[in-house]
Amino acid sequence: MTTRDGSALVVEFREDDISQMVSSLVKGQSLLVLGESGSGKSVLGIEIAKRLGSDYQIAIASYSGSAKQTLIAIAEALGVPTETCDERPKPLTADQLRVEIAKDMNCGRRLLIADDAHRWPASLRYWMEELLRGKGLLLLLADRPPARDVFLKLPRMELDPLTPDQIRTIMYAEATAQGMAINPTKFADLQQRVGGNPALAKRVVHEELLGIGEEMSTDHRQYIDGTPFLIAGLSAIGIVRFIGIGLGDKALYIVGGVATLLALTLRTLFYSLNRKSTRLGK
Repeated sequence: MTTRDGSALVVEFREDDISQMVSSLVKGQSLLVLGESGSGKSVLGIEIAKRLGSDYQIAIASYSGSAKQTLIAIAEALGVPTETCDERPKPLTADQLRVEIAKDMNCGRRLLIADDAHRWPASLRYWMEELLRGKGLLLLLADRPPARDVFLKLPRMELDPLTPDQIRTIMYAEATAQGMAINPTKFADLQQRVGGNPALAKRVVHEELLGIGEEMSTDHRQYIDGTPFLIAGLSAIGIVRFIGIGLGDKALYIVGGVATLLALTLRTLFYSLNRKSTRLGK
């Protein structure tokens, strides 16, 4: 009996989503597909390319860290020249590549599948927005795209998490492929760490094989929000100040006032640090 791998199972479980994507694209409607990281968007992009490859010239591209290199990859996939036609050919510039690819896309029956589109820089997103004004057909796959430019122009389809039974099937398939025998109790514990994410389902099986426990995983690391404690502290200090006013105790009033200023300063500092941490984490 042949064991299906995780990617094949994702395709099987996402058949309705794939059919809807194919239907939209065949009708000439570009599409933005949303799903959390590891939900199988890249697998779906590859499957779409397989199913439409006989009727469309297709380029699947991820941002490589360089706009020009990304454009070169797209041009090569579409069969667009990347050099001038002079006696001494020269590589096309990024702007020239954008123009040549746009011309080719306007010929119709071309499809650009942009994987991890939320990572693409603004220059390429604005260029894709220009493609939409012609005959360019786009399939963007993204986690949490910014609410601007091309992401606002496309109909969006969001992938639902896989069901527990589907995730369990993927985990069993991965465990079988690794030659692992996991008892049902341990298997149930592992599944609780996965949710509906197929990539995470495969990873926890590998972590179990390597002896890496949940306490060593970063996915479920929790942090305590100190905001409620800070608010409670400020309230207590305010009460001390009011008591000082009511009793006519200047010392108590002054201590309460100084403590209030100190607490407000610490609150501003913590808030600034938290904002910086949030930006770095994005």
